[in-house]
Amino acid sequence: MSETAKSRVLVIGGTKGTGLLIARLLHERGFRVRVLARDPARAAAELGASFEVIAGDLTKADTLAPAVAKVDHIILTAGAPSGRYAPESLVKATDYQGVMDTLAAARQAGLAGRFVYLNSIGIATPSLAGALLNLLKRNTLVWRRRVEEEVRASGLDYTIIRVGFLLDRPGGEHAVIVGQDALALAPRHRIARTDVAEAFVEAMQHPGASRVTFEIVWGKGPRRESWSTLFEKLKPDPRSPATP
Repeated sequence: MSETAKSRVLVIGGTKGTGLLIARLLHERGFRVRVLARDPARAAAELGASFEVIAGDLTKADTLAPAVAKVDHIILTAGAPSGRYAPESLVKATDYQGVMDTLAAARQAGLAGRFVYLNSIGIATPSLAGALLNLLKRNTLVWRRRVEEEVRASGLDYTIIRVGFLLDRPGGEHAVIVGQDALALAPRHRIARTDVAEAFVEAMQHPGASRVTFEIVWGKGPRRESWSTLFEKLKPDPRSPATP
């Protein structure tokens, strides 16, 4: 059995959207996939018998320890619901405290692999779209910027991937820019969920994506460079003091 086939990956947010695409792609590539779900029966019906579905909720810390037990990597794509108003209490509980509790559970479990976190571009660069998003999902970019700092200081091996506007379009048709330029949140900076899913699976084990923060959006023209080539250009994040 290959090393890939032996690896178990927990996907938090794997029941819908980009997280669901990531979970399915991991399975296609031979990983054992565990998905955290608030409604396990519904998730199991959606995913199929080949996936391990475990009951839990990102906002309920006591459900996270069983989820992270005996996994090799964790991918977290979950966040406050998109497309509608979310009060700051919900945003903080999901986009900040839920991630903090996951980090704590991962450290307690002795996670030896990678923690891969999905964030949004615009975290560090003000824009009109960012301001509107903070109004709709109260201060989500503020809490998500804070959580990035906690991920970097966690002592875990990590990758933070900031994504552009997500589109339900085919992947592999456009060049992808992998950069560290702190792009503003704007409709021109967009990318297909399918491309994002592939980036997560590739970055999870690539040495060039260890302890780095980067952004992915579509570039001009067709896809030419491999993910490996793109990741090898990345610079590690400045060192943060480890959280005790």
